[in-house]
Amino acid sequence: MVGLSGEEGEVSAVEERSAMAEAHQPLLRSRSSSLTDVCADDEEREAGKPVYASRKQTFMNVLKGNVGPGCLSLPFAFSQAGSLLGPLGFFVLSSMAVYNMHLLIQCRERLRARGQFARTYGEVAGHVLGNVGKPLVDTFIVITQVGICSVYFSFFGDSFPISDILGGSPRVPYALMAALAFPVVLLLIVPNQVRSLAVFSAMSNLLICSSILWVLVESVKHGVADGFSEVRALPLCREKFPVFVGNSVYSLEGIGLVLPIGNSMRSTEEFRKVFFPGIITACTILWLIGTLAYFSFGEIKDGSITAELDRRGVASNAWMIAINIFLCAAVLLTYPLQLRPAAEVIAERFLGRPAGSSGPYRGRLALALFTGGLAIAMGNNLGLMIALIGSGASTMLALILPPLLDVLDDTHECSRIRLGFHGFLVALGVVLATVGVYVSGKALA
Repeated sequence: MVGLSGEEGEVSAVEERSAMAEAHQPLLRSRSSSLTDVCADDEEREAGKPVYASRKQTFMNVLKGNVGPGCLSLPFAFSQAGSLLGPLGFFVLSSMAVYNMHLLIQCRERLRARGQFARTYGEVAGHVLGNVGKPLVDTFIVITQVGICSVYFSFFGDSFPISDILGGSPRVPYALMAALAFPVVLLLIVPNQVRSLAVFSAMSNLLICSSILWVLVESVKHGVADGFSEVRALPLCREKFPVFVGNSVYSLEGIGLVLPIGNSMRSTEEFRKVFFPGIITACTILWLIGTLAYFSFGEIKDGSITAELDRRGVASNAWMIAINIFLCAAVLLTYPLQLRPAAEVIAERFLGRPAGSSGPYRGRLALALFTGGLAIAMGNNLGLMIALIGSGASTMLALILPPLLDVLDDTHECSRIRLGFHGFLVALGVVLATVGVYVSGKALA
């Protein structure tokens, strides 16, 4: 989910909310607003036959949902942890996230075996935790998505190369640059249907992939030319590890994608064969971006690696202008998809709209104004904003709730070893979340 979401996850969050309209229906069937529908054969859909995603489609959906603009904050995150603790810590956190995705799939399958169908993360939590489960997940989804949308305004204010375009004139204030994104955002959130946002997602994916590839190539070129001399001067560990955790979990937030994409395939067994190679590939790409950029360029002070390299003059001015414009365009095009899950929850809970509806335009407008205002109020602190969001709601969704649901799920009996291990994961997640929110919030205050 993103997100700068791993993210995030723009497709996963939209998919999770739109699937709620079909709660308690058979798991495998065609859906009008799903990823599968976008790729499905029209004749089969018109005939009312179930349409399943292919392995290739599923693999690509896993990659798109887990490798997004959020990965460009990872060099900053690794810089907060150190040359040893950063790569090692990310390996541990990504392993925990993947394992928790596996737990969520297991929990859904156990419920299904008992005739309790759950298509989304929230529905699984509802079956296990009772009436509090789904509202709890929905609340953290809203917090996460609102935070992501605020980060997008912050990214635009920090990264849009207006000074370069104007020929080295005095730098435009951050607040003004973030505010300049409002007119574009207010137009992009006009469409009310998920399908209408598909073209934005496709354009955003192309721009993000191009930018990520450029960062990887530039990091390798610079590191090889310099003999990776920066590595020898880097500290092995740093005390800002909580900030690293928040940024890393933010980039790994793809757990909301698991069940919606799994629903689009013919069987869970077939999904597992594609999902785990896909998520491991995604985590490897994220690890490479953080490690290579940090080892090649040394300490990173900006929450966006492209903005950092622009200030250092690493590439030609024209090329850096193009890359940063690409990324700013990508995050703005992704904005309506990231805003929609929060809009849907609010419309359903407070406006009485059916599940899957994003409510009236004025509601989305109010949310957009709130997220933009929040970004301006927090100032130009992109890395710390990401750390705060990742440490809070993202850590709850990705690291704490899945093992907790496994422990509390009465459809199976936990062994003592499993109970102890999952209890440890929950406790570790709570500690990381508490310390991360405190450190990030204090730095932002």
